[in-house]
Amino acid sequence: MGNPFNVLRPWGPGDTRDLSERVLKQAQLEGKFDSYSQVYELEGQRWKIQGRVSQSNGETLFTLVAVEE
Repeated sequence: MGNPFNVLRPWGPGDTRDLSERVLKQAQLEGKFDSYSQVYELEGQRWKIQGRVSQSNGETLFTLVAVEE
């Protein structure tokens, strides 16, 4: 699997994206999550979890929103 964060789009505050629980856990292991502020730092942008959806295959898909904090 390649880099799941490698996209061709510049992200800005208010943008949203969906990522799997597996991808977010990997980001945590790589030190890209600030547990105090609950913010992920991905692709030079800061992201907060806005929502989550459980899928029929048992996986969870998280919607993140870009923030300026």
